[in-house]
Amino acid sequence: MTVAESAVFDAPVRRRHAPKHAYGLVTAWVFLGIILFAALAAPLVSPYSPTRQDLSVGGQLQGPSLTHLLGTDADGQDVLSRLIWGARPALEGLVIGLLVMLVIGIPWGLAAGYLGRWVDEALMRTADALLAFPGIVLAVAITGVLGPTLINAMTAVGVVLSPSIARLLRGSVQPLRTADYVRIPALFGVGRLRIAIRHVLPNAMAPVLVQTCAIASIMLIIEAALSFLGVSGGLTAPAWGAQLSAAYSYFVSAPLASVAPGLVITLTALSLSRAGDGLRARLGVG
Repeated sequence: MTVAESAVFDAPVRRRHAPKHAYGLVTAWVFLGIILFAALAAPLVSPYSPTRQDLSVGGQLQGPSLTHLLGTDADGQDVLSRLIWGARPALEGLVIGLLVMLVIGIPWGLAAGYLGRWVDEALMRTADALLAFPGIVLAVAITGVLGPTLINAMTAVGVVLSPSIARLLRGSVQPLRTADYVRIPALFGVGRLRIAIRHVLPNAMAPVLVQTCAIASIMLIIEAALSFLGVSGGLTAPAWGAQLSAAYSYFVSAPLASVAPGLVITLTALSLSRAGDGLRARLGVG
């Protein structure tokens, strides 16, 4: 059998296996799309206000019913409504944390990798010092100083995680300093800042994009942990971590009040991680 004939016979096998390989990735993106839609359209799709309480007799800790599909919590609030509204602080905190991390980490790593020498040494020793501290402990400490709000909490998380992006980008930038498309513009008098931004950074960003998706799943869990502790807005906010904190004591009488937010946190984090794996495969990052 020739090589061409072998390729013809092997092609149907690859087509049969490709959908199975992509199924998990598609499921992850669909789930993330549902979470995003719930956050944006919460006033339209939520059955009740997240703060509405059923104070009637038996209104607290109800099981699933046609009136409350996932039951109610200890305060008589609809669990499904609070889950839908809880997508907003989760995604808002995720966006804040990622933006802060990238705004700090990208210039940090680009400067260290491209300038090298004593600049690289100073910036990387600073990164090592920050990475030596437990991330969530440092985030709680920073939030305690700035104030217990979602913006402050996730800003602190972004600052804490920025050294990991800086180190990754630095390692990606260093081999590019000797590339022809970097050296030739320098010979014609193009400024180092322009070369770094226009030629080096775009070619070094693939590992950073993949790592950002992986960090997003970790950051979501950190946001949930901070809201569980009441650090990012208090325990009465309709955040998934706060719901979990308020409901775990009543697990036996109302299991869905704690299982539902815990399951949503887990599935969202797994979906973000799976999206990162798909992006890694698409960009060819090892």
